[in-house]
Amino acid sequence: MSKSFGLRCYEFGCRVSDMVANLAAHPLAQILVIVFCAAWFLLLGPAATAALTLVLSVAAITLTQMVLNQQKRHDVALHLKIDELIHAMKGARDEIMGIEGKSEAELEELRLTGDEAEQELVRRRTKPLAQAAE
Repeated sequence: MSKSFGLRCYEFGCRVSDMVANLAAHPLAQILVIVFCAAWFLLLGPAATAALTLVLSVAAITLTQMVLNQQKRHDVALHLKIDELIHAMKGARDEIMGIEGKSEAELEELRLTGDEAEQELVRRRTKPLAQAAE
């Protein structure tokens, strides 16, 4: 079954976004922007500053969106890795996985149940010590 056109466009956009964001983050790219702006101003004069401002504004907005898109995918991947570690860890609470999508009330409830579980563990650890001392 072939991928839908929309999915292919999305994947292509993600690849382009990644490439441009990585390229724009390179220090040489920043130097090239400075040289480009200086050349534009020197060759076309102060009258062309409005056009340069427009070009730079559009570039800044576009690059910001590309970096945010890249950051979102990195965050999702990081959450998946953490969820996998929680799932694989003995004694970890599985309900913590996917916590980033929960409401404030649900987060507080999970924190309280975690505190209660911690207190119970402390009680269980100190109980054998008290029995051994007798």
